[in-house]
Amino acid sequence: MMLSLSIWILLYDRLILPSLRRITRKEEPISLLQRVGIGMILAILTMIVSALVENHRRTLAITRPTLGLVPRKGSISSMSGCWLIPQLAIAGISEAFTVIGLIEFYYKQFPENMRSFAGSFVYCASAMASYLSSFLISVVHRTTRVGEAENWLSEDLNKGRLDYFYYMVAGLEVINLGYFLICAKYYKYRTTE
Repeated sequence: MMLSLSIWILLYDRLILPSLRRITRKEEPISLLQRVGIGMILAILTMIVSALVENHRRTLAITRPTLGLVPRKGSISSMSGCWLIPQLAIAGISEAFTVIGLIEFYYKQFPENMRSFAGSFVYCASAMASYLSSFLISVVHRTTRVGEAENWLSEDLNKGRLDYFYYMVAGLEVINLGYFLICAKYYKYRTTE
């Protein structure tokens, strides 16, 4: 994820942005809120890809368990770990658009005497998101257990449905994107003096 983030920042800053400036003849061809929106769309795509990969991994583990070794908690999938690369690469690019776009947005749009607060706001929001994700996991643990059946986030991934959890997070991200688009539509950029 960090590798794709670093490579994307370099490509975007040195190749894509200058090309877009030549084409559009604007200093900022993609607005700050558009960058954040692109990052949010890529975050949704990350969760969908994660769900599809997990579904494939689970299907392989259940239908074709590894011969010889039978672990205590369930079958091991024969799928390569390289299947995680696409979702992690998309997540890195998503973070490049979203987090860097938000930091730049806050820095340019907050009043000058609040810029240090603007820089820290992204990290405070990230900390709050960590608490909310823990709460979401607790809710999923409690609500997806039916009788004796395992819940979506079971210790044994083959009995759980991690792919459903990824789809649910993608759905929440779609709702978040909708809210963001409404707010972005009515937002008036602060003019620089």
